[in-house]
Amino acid sequence: MHMDRMLWITATLGLSLYGQLIMKWRSGFHGTDAPDAGRLGYIFGMLTDPWVLTGLAGAFLASIAYMLAIDKLGLSYAYPLMALSFVLVPIGAVVCFGERIPMMQAAGLTLIVMGVTLSALSK
Repeated sequence: MHMDRMLWITATLGLSLYGQLIMKWRSGFHGTDAPDAGRLGYIFGMLTDPWVLTGLAGAFLASIAYMLAIDKLGLSYAYPLMALSFVLVPIGAVVCFGERIPMMQAAGLTLIVMGVTLSALSK
């Protein structure tokens, strides 16, 4: 598999990870704990936050990168690789926010990596 083809999957995963981590980070600033804010206040705060807008832009760019990935790799090969986002986001949450991954979840994440590896080696 040529590395230039994998670039688009890597970009998709990286931009998706960025978007998720930004959303989590900024949600702490716009939390719904304030009684006057409510859900609409939270949503408005998030949608007008410049950092959140960069996260949304990252998600949009991830979609474009994914379009290029499926064009180069095919859907049946590219889509299973996207399961790595289920591994990368929790790891990012541990690194950036000090969240913990319980043992059962870690086992599940390991199984995902094993499954993606088997799928990737099939081509």
